[in-house]
Amino acid sequence: MKIMKKSSYIALIVLLSAFMACEDVLDKQNLNSVSDRIWDDEVTASLYLNKLYQDNMPPMSLGESSAWGDETYSSSEGVSMLLYGLVEPTNFSTSFVSRGTDVFHKDNYKLIRQINIALEGIEGSILNDSIKGILIGQARFLRAYRYWEIVKIYGGVPMILHVQDPYTEVLDKSRNKTSDCIDRIVEDLDYGIENLPDQWLESDFGRITRGAAAAYKGRVLLHWASPMFNPENKSERWQQAYDANKQALDLLARTNRGLHPDYGTIFTTNVLTNVEAILFRQFSAAAGQDFASEWESDIRPRSGGGSGGQNPTWNLVKAFGMANGKRITDPGSGYDSTYFWQNRDPRFYHIIAYNGCTWEMSGKSSTVQWAYDRNIQENNTKPGTGFYCKKASDANLHKDNTSLGSHTWHEIRYAEVLLNFAECANEVEKKDEAISKLIDIRKRAGIEAGDGNYGIPSNPDKTELLEIIMNERQIELAFENKRYWDLRRRKMFTEDLGPNTRRLNGTYRYGLLTQINARFMRPISVPEDDPFYGWKGVDTAAYYGSININDSESYNTYFKTSLRIMEAVVNNVPLSLNYQPLYDFMSVPDAMLNSTDSIAQTIGWFNGSFDPLDE
Repeated sequence: MKIMKKSSYIALIVLLSAFMACEDVLDKQNLNSVSDRIWDDEVTASLYLNKLYQDNMPPMSLGESSAWGDETYSSSEGVSMLLYGLVEPTNFSTSFVSRGTDVFHKDNYKLIRQINIALEGIEGSILNDSIKGILIGQARFLRAYRYWEIVKIYGGVPMILHVQDPYTEVLDKSRNKTSDCIDRIVEDLDYGIENLPDQWLESDFGRITRGAAAAYKGRVLLHWASPMFNPENKSERWQQAYDANKQALDLLARTNRGLHPDYGTIFTTNVLTNVEAILFRQFSAAAGQDFASEWESDIRPRSGGGSGGQNPTWNLVKAFGMANGKRITDPGSGYDSTYFWQNRDPRFYHIIAYNGCTWEMSGKSSTVQWAYDRNIQENNTKPGTGFYCKKASDANLHKDNTSLGSHTWHEIRYAEVLLNFAECANEVEKKDEAISKLIDIRKRAGIEAGDGNYGIPSNPDKTELLEIIMNERQIELAFENKRYWDLRRRKMFTEDLGPNTRRLNGTYRYGLLTQINARFMRPISVPEDDPFYGWKGVDTAAYYGSININDSESYNTYFKTSLRIMEAVVNNVPLSLNYQPLYDFMSVPDAMLNSTDSIAQTIGWFNGSFDPLDE
């Protein structure tokens, strides 16, 4: 969404206060209500809607959930318990997969109530039907978004579709079937597809469009058709998902949506001119610290003004194919395990910062970034996995201002819709359509055309093509809060996807440890007042550009590398990933169970009786 100025919030608060002051508060039954008068004016109704956008649209989510899968590593207790299968069926304390608070929580239902207030107010207003449809379409999208955020974790939840009156009705509601929830979510999205504009004027750019609603519907139905929700692999669900994503592409074509020509600047280019933008939230330092993105401060090394977080795993590094589009395991790929960084998929260089790579950062004199152990330019630190993340890095942001980024968070961008469509097309036996969309993405990435298939094998079978599609998602959407949800819906923790994509359970996440050879570990001999005092031989060699990373003799003179298992160690044995099938649908948190007797616990969890797969 477009960031709304603080003055708009103040205007809304003043306006609501004025309306409410006209009534005796003791005469009001519902102290949570809003005066009906605001809905009869498009401006005031839109102000209320703006606040709904602010409260409901996703925050900056680059890197969100990356540690829950194989993109990066975290020693966080909650993440570790989930990935090592240590969350017991009696543990209802947290959802483990939320943004700081339980998703299945009264706070979420408070937001849904606020949306329902808007829906009933606008529906009963004197506004004309056209204006009503546009306002309601936005609010219903936000309600669909809010519910899907809960349903994708828990399955069926209570669907509250009207403003409940605590004085006249029973507030406790039981969980709806998951299928009922999906139907209601799709119904809201269909209303938006029918009533929202194809495109907004520039002053309102960022509001929900018809194409955004269709793209989100395509995502929801893709999940609904996937093995986690669809263990019987019902073909009609895949057909519905295919149709929804095809509709999304057709609607987006009407406004010339497409792939942004430069993969590396998708998140940093002006969103007003970015054809890839579909559903997004714009961050701008010009609007103040509260509206800035801090992504740059998270990923950059210390020498560039950051904390050096979000370190990619060796597993992710290996997932990237070659510039010719072939897997590194393909005998004809040209992959060299010594020079693993050479001739890789061009997206590799926009995401992975390896030892000796080029990384431009404003305010940092050197464009070469080192990631070896005890690097003095990084305060004698190294990235945890041996790699830094360059995804969405803005070279123009000065190292002293890395918390003042103006990135755009793309909740849905055009490439995801292409990938959603391709996955569904493969499932409904439309292989050529799937390959066509993959080619579009690979062409934009800069992969070599080769025989015209951009590295995709000729005539792959359904399973092989599925593996290619999921690998493409892993690369294209890396660090975009998609990987964990893909692993989950495709049950890739517990089941093999195919011969080239084995289950994650029983495996480790790895890092690459780059250590200094002994003779270059010694500090150089200079006086204490010399600026290089305390520097090691390797530090000065790196600083003066004496190390050629593409020459094995030069590189091996200074460094030795080894793989490092990143997992926690118990009794000198590293724990392997052991994500449990139980976690497909999480436990209802204690806070919700203790507030009502109507909510049944999820089956499989202690005293659980609600089956999310029951239709």
